[in-house]
Amino acid sequence: MIPTGFDWHLLIGDDTALPAIARRLEELPAGTRAAAVIEVADPSARIEFTTRAELHLVWCYRNETGYRGEPLLQAVREIYLPEDGEGYVWAAGESATMRAVRYHLCTERGVDKSRIRAASYWKQGAVAVHENLDD
Repeated sequence: MIPTGFDWHLLIGDDTALPAIARRLEELPAGTRAAAVIEVADPSARIEFTTRAELHLVWCYRNETGYRGEPLLQAVREIYLPEDGEGYVWAAGESATMRAVRYHLCTERGVDKSRIRAASYWKQGAVAVHENLDD
């Protein structure tokens, strides 16, 4: 369940997070400002979302760079974050990438770490990994 009492939401993830992102977008109330940054293999992996939120969607493709996670991190670096209101960030995907996303948002963009919920759904070179990255 995503908290809905915020002025804006940013959802970040890779292919493994698509079902969770879809559910969260569907749960957001009408008129909520939301952005999603999603990394998939190529444009054929894109899906349609059902949401009542005012959604700004950024797709990035790892086949263009060959490096998993780098397109996602670059898109997060470039995404506009509203200066007004309180925001909430939800992120899930590969462990090292999600750690880098969280670090960037906290240290370079000034997002309070209590406003970020990040999870590792998988880890390069490992099996059966799921960990919360909220320290």
